[in-house]
Amino acid sequence: MGALLLTQRGALAGLAAASALAAQMLPLSAGATEDTDTPGAGRWEINIGASKIHKAGGWERSLPDSDFNYGLGERLQLMAALPYVTVQEHGEPHHSGWGSASAGAKWRMADQDALGVDLAVFPQFSWNPSSGTARRGLGSPGRSLLLPLIAGQRFGDTAWYAELGRNFIERGAHEWQAGLKLVHQCLPALECRVELEHSRVPRDGGQTTASAGAKWRLSEQTILQGRAGRDIAGNREGRRRLVLYLGLQLLL
Repeated sequence: MGALLLTQRGALAGLAAASALAAQMLPLSAGATEDTDTPGAGRWEINIGASKIHKAGGWERSLPDSDFNYGLGERLQLMAALPYVTVQEHGEPHHSGWGSASAGAKWRMADQDALGVDLAVFPQFSWNPSSGTARRGLGSPGRSLLLPLIAGQRFGDTAWYAELGRNFIERGAHEWQAGLKLVHQCLPALECRVELEHSRVPRDGGQTTASAGAKWRLSEQTILQGRAGRDIAGNREGRRRLVLYLGLQLLL
């Protein structure tokens, strides 16, 4: 990781690219590499946003694309999420409804001060609250259990986070998921970030996504956050041409 550095100019360039894409499409994306932080005892972290994914055959939008997180002690975070999804295939009518629900718990089991690196686990269970969710293409069929390990380290204004996990899928092939995120405090109120995410199904290939984004602190309790990216490797037929997310993070 020592060879991987993010300069302020490069981070701002990434932010500018993300902002240009966001201005064209407005909503932005889901599924970012996790960090090892938790809200703190008795504190809430609420993310309220919108996301949009464009593929060759159509698009998918989640509005709201939100999750609710509560700090149960200094090391434990409880999470629940349920997006409202709209999908549109070219030449077909669009479908809307609640997507796959998810619930999880993040536990930071080691701190950088003691071990030299932060370590956390974040098991997440997903399911369809309605029998029509998968049939209408609003969520994956069946249930799934994601078991990731997350590591992170901070050096002054710069930090990195890496994630590796296995997603056990009830009605499909299990997959590996990995992510790498680099963040830098570009300005006192602006955090810039770049990410690489990869998912792979054994014997069926994988998909790699690159993205850039930022968090802008509007107040002590409110943060504006967004990112933009696209798939850069993997199956061309299912490749996402544009992945966008824009939202507010509320710290209560």
